[in-house]
Amino acid sequence: MAVTKIIFLDIPTVLSVPTSPNTWKVRLTLNYKELTYGTKWVETTDIESVCKSLGIPPTSVLTDGTPKYTLPALIDNTFTPPAFLSDSTPIIEYLERTYPDPDSSRALCPPASRALHALFEYHVARSITAQLLPVMVMHMYDKKTPRDRVHFRERIEAVFGKKLEDIELRGKEREEHWKKIEGAFDLLETVMRTRSGAGELFTGPNLSLADCTLGGLLLALRYDSPDEAWMKVSSWSNGKWTRYMAALSKWTAVE
Repeated sequence: MAVTKIIFLDIPTVLSVPTSPNTWKVRLTLNYKELTYGTKWVETTDIESVCKSLGIPPTSVLTDGTPKYTLPALIDNTFTPPAFLSDSTPIIEYLERTYPDPDSSRALCPPASRALHALFEYHVARSITAQLLPVMVMHMYDKKTPRDRVHFRERIEAVFGKKLEDIELRGKEREEHWKKIEGAFDLLETVMRTRSGAGELFTGPNLSLADCTLGGLLLALRYDSPDEAWMKVSSWSNGKWTRYMAALSKWTAVE
């Protein structure tokens, strides 16, 4: 295990684990690379003020020029000067550059594969993540801390112009929506079956950036909605995603 002085900023929930797919994406990376780190828990309500106070850059800039702050974020005090980073993929790319594995087969995102990883992330974002809110919104709300529930409700209701409870699909519409999401997962399973070699992950036994992306999403579904989303997903694709999560489990510790 590399002795590093890393502070990782994550979002707390009412559970003992986080449920953000993007923060899980980085946590999986830290655990896979066996880097020592501590977690600083920051409620969504406080992300902007905390990031500004720590010198962490914004993730993006809104059309009106306002900086937007999101988590994950990371401070690496291992070297002087320290590194201050935000946004999951740039953080992972930094960790890959700064702490490369001596075994090149364990690289998370080899330079030659970055275009493919970008395409994969686009597919997951469009065909899965963007489809989840109508069937996950109340599950997500319930797992947030009391302060963050207020923030989440205000933000989502302002975007949709309706109450959270009215965004949630019900009955036949809900089941049809889940079937659409199932189709996207089945496509991923079909693609993964085309590779050669053993192992349940995208590149076999070792983690890749694609696994961090998909694994983070699956962990969020499992913890946000164990009785609906995870029950459904774990039954899809001939049990592929149950086996996939079992292979991922060695890197899911919450430090």
